[in-house]
Amino acid sequence: MDLLHSNGVLIIQHLQRDYRAYQDFLNFMSHVGDPRNIFSIYFPLWFQLNQVVGTKMIWVAVIGDWFNLIFKWILFGHRPYWWVQETMIYPNQSSPCLEQFPITCETGPGSPSGHAMGSSCVWYVMVTAALSYTVRWKDKSAVTLHRLTWSFLWSIFWIIQISVCISRVFIATHFPHQVVLGVFAGILVAEAFEHTPSIQTASLRMYIKTNLFLFIFAIGFYLSLKLLDIDLLWSVPKAKKWCANPDWINIDTTPFAGLVLYLLCFVRSPA
Repeated sequence: MDLLHSNGVLIIQHLQRDYRAYQDFLNFMSHVGDPRNIFSIYFPLWFQLNQVVGTKMIWVAVIGDWFNLIFKWILFGHRPYWWVQETMIYPNQSSPCLEQFPITCETGPGSPSGHAMGSSCVWYVMVTAALSYTVRWKDKSAVTLHRLTWSFLWSIFWIIQISVCISRVFIATHFPHQVVLGVFAGILVAEAFEHTPSIQTASLRMYIKTNLFLFIFAIGFYLSLKLLDIDLLWSVPKAKKWCANPDWINIDTTPFAGLVLYLLCFVRSPA
């Protein structure tokens, strides 16, 4: 992992040195990829436009975030801004200098990237929903238009995902492999719900049962690891120690804090 991390640091340094002019755009794309946008922007908008798509989106978002939490607890991924300060691979304390930004100091483990995973799963739902309307076109000119639309929408999808990934690497909150893992994990979750039509007819009881299962499993998993003397909050002290500005530390970026918020939104969504 040290080789993977050290090469990731080189990429971060390259981005911060050679793409400084794009800092505002990259910071904006990092906000675009914020998973909280799913519940404040994407879900309410799509639920009004198309209830089927909105329902699928809320399921994908919540289950995706739950998997992100479990993966982060299992993988123990470091974040660049503290890893360079603690690793022993650099001789004579010659640690690379990585610039930090107000959105750098997230406190949860870094792998996989929640922004990359949330962005890819929700945009996958939106793109496939839009294409589902064009796939019904039958005449020859419509088929050509469908192909052009397919190419255009998937190009937009990948431009957004790559931009979000680069932004998260640029601000030194993720290594490159963490954002790549997040993107493909999000796509897998979204694709799974393309083949789960039962969510469209789920009752309020089903939402509550699912909510309780996700919450109880997460709590049980946390307590089980706690009994094994594994501290799942190990990343918080590192963030507090190595963040350049204490005002930039966001405790609500721990995985469990985010999951609780999303589960509350999820159980209210049928209403």
